[in-house]
Amino acid sequence: MGRLSWRWTRGRGAIPVSFAVCVALAIAIAIAGKAQVPILDSARTSISDFAAPALSAVRAPLTAFEHFASGIGNYFAVYSENERLRAENAELRKWQNVALSLEDKMRRYEELLNAAPGREAKAITARVIGESNRPFVSTMILSAGFKDGVRKGQAVVDERGMIGRIYLTGDHTAWVILLTDLNSRIPVAVEPSHRRAFLAGGNTAEPGLELDANEGAVSPGDRVLTTGDGGLIPPGLPVGTVIGDSGGYRVSLFANAGASDFVQVLDHGEAAGIPIASAADVVPMRPPEPMPEIAAEKPEPQRDSGPRRANLPDEVPETAEGEDR
Repeated sequence: MGRLSWRWTRGRGAIPVSFAVCVALAIAIAIAGKAQVPILDSARTSISDFAAPALSAVRAPLTAFEHFASGIGNYFAVYSENERLRAENAELRKWQNVALSLEDKMRRYEELLNAAPGREAKAITARVIGESNRPFVSTMILSAGFKDGVRKGQAVVDERGMIGRIYLTGDHTAWVILLTDLNSRIPVAVEPSHRRAFLAGGNTAEPGLELDANEGAVSPGDRVLTTGDGGLIPPGLPVGTVIGDSGGYRVSLFANAGASDFVQVLDHGEAAGIPIASAADVVPMRPPEPMPEIAAEKPEPQRDSGPRRANLPDEVPETAEGEDR
């Protein structure tokens, strides 16, 4: 019987049983990886928390080697790079003076208008300890989690600009969905026209720009900033610049997630004075109590005492004896 089964699996045109089992397992693993089940999310965070020390230890020499390899090519162009940096430094000093002057002028205007000061977001510095292709295409793992103050939805930035948002948090690790991912959409504004739009990832290095129906000129080279709609992402974070495309506009990001080693998680919610309320925290409002009704005094019925002249009282007081009537 075993020989017959072996011949059936090894016969011409037959599919081996082991191959069919592998295909079934691969399909099941792919479906489980795409499923957004809380049990799977808890398993991912538990595994990442457990493997965080090992990931940090493995990534340290790889990061050092990447920095060394990237710096070898610069050794042959040190002089030209130094001259370019000198010219750029002089230009930046000029713009620094302009920025300081505008900052002082803005501060005086705010004092005259008695404007309320803006809320400052608290930053939590974390290290990138790994990357993952599940449950999204473009994600990274950070070395800070729920116990460090990291919450779902917070913005993640580096020294150049915004990278993504927190998607999942464990006790000591957090997962970040990058702006380039297909499932990423954040509200942005295009300067200098202040045109509102959505930055929609498409699994490419340059996310798409979906403009709203309002008026405002958009041209290549314009800066793209966050608007802060929703309260979790601070407004004014640099995102990138607009570039032309045959099908519309795309955005060239300032930040490079692949080259980021240390990032910052910006807490613009509870730490900034904006409480993040859940459905259980909402207290239903009671309807206003009805005001007590004031009963109107009913006039007493007048007695019918026969015809009388107008504007005379009902009873004429009796006069004393001897007085003229």
